[in-house]
Amino acid sequence: MDIPCVGQLAADILVRPVDSVDFGVDTRRVDGIDIRNGGDCMNVAVGLARLGAAVGLVGVIGEDQLGTYLRQVAVDAGIDVRGLRRTRQAQTCSCLVLINSKAERTFFYYGGTNELLSPSDVDMALLDEAVIVHVGGTYLLPAFDGEGAARLFAEARARGKLTSMDVTWDTTGRWLTLIEPCLPYLSFFMPSIREAEQIARTNVPEEIAAFLQEKGVHTAVIKLGERGCYVKHGAAPGFYGDAFPTRVVDTTGAGDSFVAGFLAGVLAGWEMEKCAAFACAVAAMNIRAVGATAGIPTMEEARRFMQEQTG
Repeated sequence: MDIPCVGQLAADILVRPVDSVDFGVDTRRVDGIDIRNGGDCMNVAVGLARLGAAVGLVGVIGEDQLGTYLRQVAVDAGIDVRGLRRTRQAQTCSCLVLINSKAERTFFYYGGTNELLSPSDVDMALLDEAVIVHVGGTYLLPAFDGEGAARLFAEARARGKLTSMDVTWDTTGRWLTLIEPCLPYLSFFMPSIREAEQIARTNVPEEIAAFLQEKGVHTAVIKLGERGCYVKHGAAPGFYGDAFPTRVVDTTGAGDSFVAGFLAGVLAGWEMEKCAAFACAVAAMNIRAVGATAGIPTMEEARRFMQEQTG
């Protein structure tokens, strides 16, 4: 496989639109309630598979209906599921996602089986097949985060592999303290601006990138939402990549689809500027549909979209 994706898997329950919650009202109608795949790691894996990469999933799911659903989604996407472990110790992770009329969302998260993922769940033999080792969902993997993830990245780098990490919101407030052991081993680190601000204690992308590189990250990729991204690759000058105009339906999974697009470009051997533009295109197309990965295009569809947008 090109990329084993290690980490967070979830079943998302999407409710829209929800502009407010009033517990004094017994029942309210909504336009839709959908169950979709979610979790940073799984979203990136599904996105990469749709973009043509050979992908594997490493994570823990329950022996329940949601676990069966997520495994089938992966199989249907052509993802290698050798690294999925099933257990009766906890229920599969699930997330209630409330989406308002502006397509903004908030999450109510139950960690479940994600909290059982440990370094022993990663078969190191998979590293020999890999080009890039990606970890997604950091801060919500308590038995794996920190030193456990750092050991995986160190082993991957020792075997000549590229490494990548994305994070989610740290509900415990540890931020830099938890991930600092990982940073010297990261080829690519791709936090959102909100997360990066908490890690580096500044909201200036150039300063964030400088901080991360001082900690050992080779390429800092800061996701800026509707403003696009900022990329600082090694010693090369940093640059901003512009977002593409698009119709916004649901921003769930926007950052994960960006990561999938960026890593697909890395696999293709593209320059960083092209990787960033492609990632922005994939994200722009993805948020036109409901669900974390429902709108992710094929490689050809994304390239055609870029050509149409740039003339």
